[in-house]
Amino acid sequence: MAEPTVPEEHVRIREAIQLTREERYGDALALFELHLPSVAGGDIAAKRLAASAFSYFGLCVAMVNRKYAQAVEYCNISLKANFLDPDHRHNLALVYLERNDRKRAVETLNAGLRLQPDNTAINLVFDRIGRRRPPVIPFLGRDHSLNVWLGRMRAKKKVERVSRNR
Repeated sequence: MAEPTVPEEHVRIREAIQLTREERYGDALALFELHLPSVAGGDIAAKRLAASAFSYFGLCVAMVNRKYAQAVEYCNISLKANFLDPDHRHNLALVYLERNDRKRAVETLNAGLRLQPDNTAINLVFDRIGRRRPPVIPFLGRDHSLNVWLGRMRAKKKVERVSRNR
């Protein structure tokens, strides 16, 4: 029995996803714009591929065209169809970071880590942007003056310790 052939559009969409992962956003966007419309209107397998691809397409739209609202919409299409896939949360977080919305990016990354705590891509983003330490006095708000002051003292102490060890 002959193997079923994969349509050319599906191959190109997968190629565009790989280009996006390699941060070649312009090349990926060109492929998405050519092939995504025909895949989105196809059979169920094509629609699943398109639903997944919209996240990567949205990331490309943000990085190349700087159309952030549109990019967030595309990423959310993928999240609705594949809500258990942390890669789509990673892509959405990168869109938020690109538009300087760190708060939403961190919320989205944390949601991805709740799904898959060892997700390499999400943890790499956190390594790059940093993580906030918990408040010194947990039952007081982060913005409480005592927590702010104690947090600064803790950070100052850490800097002093690091410079002494060099």
